[in-house]
Amino acid sequence: MGESDRGNVKEGWSAWWSFARIPEFPVEADKTALIVIDMTYQQAHRDYGLCKRIIEAGLEDDLSYYLDRIDRVVVPNLEQLIAAFREVGAPVLYTRCASLVGDGSDQTWRHRHFGVVTTEDSKDAQILAPLEPEEGDIMLTKSGSAVFPSTNCEHLLRVKGITTIVVSGIFTNSCVEGTIRLAGDLDFRCLMPEDACAAMSPSGHANAVEYLDGNFCHVKPTAEIIRLLGAGAGAAAA
Repeated sequence: MGESDRGNVKEGWSAWWSFARIPEFPVEADKTALIVIDMTYQQAHRDYGLCKRIIEAGLEDDLSYYLDRIDRVVVPNLEQLIAAFREVGAPVLYTRCASLVGDGSDQTWRHRHFGVVTTEDSKDAQILAPLEPEEGDIMLTKSGSAVFPSTNCEHLLRVKGITTIVVSGIFTNSCVEGTIRLAGDLDFRCLMPEDACAAMSPSGHANAVEYLDGNFCHVKPTAEIIRLLGAGAGAAAA
């Protein structure tokens, strides 16, 4: 296919957004939960798991954007988000990719092929130290990518009366995006803190954000979500 056959890459975009636009919604602290996806050593640290394998394969330069964003942007913003949710008593849920039985037979064929098989008690499966769970937080072990089909997350949110979720972590265009898409069909209101998510490439991150925003969720900076959460907590108290 030649350049002339491809058309404008934005063709149809204005038509789509003329009707596919969800309204803004209130963020009620007592009905909102934070989901932190896969911020584990296996997937978010240069010395373990996937990143270690990529570096050993001689592709360290190709990881520079991703690892820099994790260290400089995602982790600091997640620290603030997690602290804000704990302060108002709102649930914080973490996910990790691991095998409940240890050999990966309970994980998807895709994840086994990618080599993300590890046990729950391994270092790879632990959340990065600055973000580690505290008593009262919930840890979910995923057997696939999106949170809802591979954990009991929906059940936990429903029994806690949660109607709004803030979905963060990695990868923006994989587990985060998949979770937000399914959450929309499950009738949850969703927010994505853009600066608390990361993909392997700038384009992967940007494309996911562009399509999800206003369609399946509202994409906002961490600071704005914290402000909305605080305002919702204040309104509930009043």
